[in-house]
Amino acid sequence: MKRIVLTGAESSGKSTLTEQLSQWLDLPFASEYARVYLTQHGPDYDLEELIRLSVLHQHYQQLQVPPTLPLGIFDTDLINYKIWTEVVFGQCPKLIADALAEETSHVYLLCKPDIPWAADPLREHPRADDRHRLFQRHLTEIQRLNRPYEIIDGIGHQRLINAKAALKRLL
Repeated sequence: MKRIVLTGAESSGKSTLTEQLSQWLDLPFASEYARVYLTQHGPDYDLEELIRLSVLHQHYQQLQVPPTLPLGIFDTDLINYKIWTEVVFGQCPKLIADALAEETSHVYLLCKPDIPWAADPLREHPRADDRHRLFQRHLTEIQRLNRPYEIIDGIGHQRLINAKAALKRLL
């Protein structure tokens, strides 16, 4: 089984591309679970809650895209949780690091933060240099894990065209 993962900095088009690619490929997708959870429970969290969210995130993905399906799409994976805990709390808990190491079926579309920032109460890094730094952290982590990836850029419909071409190379 393979999972196509859209990842990258905040406000880089991951959710939009996830839905568009799901329609194009006629595949199920799992939205970004942290967004679902924090929208319902409020934007405040601590490290323990973030660890709990990472476990709930994995369960949510399995419900939305059953493990028996050969192909599915995820809006983020545990790379986001690793980077999130490191940026906010200065560490990545072992539970997240160990679970991330097991996500070996993932191929990545890493979204460049080259689209305009969209304000949102759940987003924490509106500055362009912060977004670029987060993009670089995602790239470094994907490369450290030696996972297949393509970088996606472009504005509007061109971004979708670029993502489709990248998937053809990855799959």
